[in-house]
Amino acid sequence: MTRYVIVQAPEDGSAGYRPYGAAADFWACREPEIVLSGPYETGKTLACLQKLHVLMAKYPKARALMVRRTYKSLVTSAVVTYERKVLPYPPGHPKCPVRAFGAVQPQWYGYPNGSRIVLGGLDRPEKFLSGEYDFIYVNQAEELRLEHWELLTGRATGRAGNAPYAQVMGDCNPDVPWHWLKTRPQLRLFESRHRDNPGLFAPESGEITEQGRRTMAILDALTGVRYKRGRQGLWVAAEGQVYDFDPAVHMLPRQR
Repeated sequence: MTRYVIVQAPEDGSAGYRPYGAAADFWACREPEIVLSGPYETGKTLACLQKLHVLMAKYPKARALMVRRTYKSLVTSAVVTYERKVLPYPPGHPKCPVRAFGAVQPQWYGYPNGSRIVLGGLDRPEKFLSGEYDFIYVNQAEELRLEHWELLTGRATGRAGNAPYAQVMGDCNPDVPWHWLKTRPQLRLFESRHRDNPGLFAPESGEITEQGRRTMAILDALTGVRYKRGRQGLWVAAEGQVYDFDPAVHMLPRQR
């Protein structure tokens, strides 16, 4: 049976959204730490952003943080999805009730009910970690180290007090099987699949769509670890890999 949640369209005028499968379970969960995992193109980021958007519209004066490993990667990925696929109109449009604030690049989004989404990158955590948040959304959580995640959970303890619960949520692609996302006991991990994405498979009939055929053909052409992670959703390591490689930790700037 297909699992889904029917979501009332927020009062800000955006279209209603219906998460399916693991995304629906993720939406319904109020536990403090949750992550939506799965192979490429299962709709993980959109599900997270839609949930964050509805929470902002539902709870007046709520404070949220949208964050990724770097601010630059955030504004070129999740922020683009948020502005193009979540908001009813682009920020700055006369009919869009959500306003973007920031000179050149957005720093935060303001809602008519006083709620606010702050943007940040963990390359500059001092810009946002002094505040308390009701909700924190982490894009591409597999990029973070455990100490990054715990920095964030310490800022969403319920002290902000603008919502009935506090939550750190995220999306991720599969990584090595010993990744901390798989071993942290406090974290609830939801495993999404391609059939959870209604753009790829029709929800009621289960039949693949034209977009689904194109997408799945591309994913079927992946090889090796990329196929196992991006197509099958498996948490696997490359043959012979014995430790995690993190460019931010294991690479030095070129010396001139």
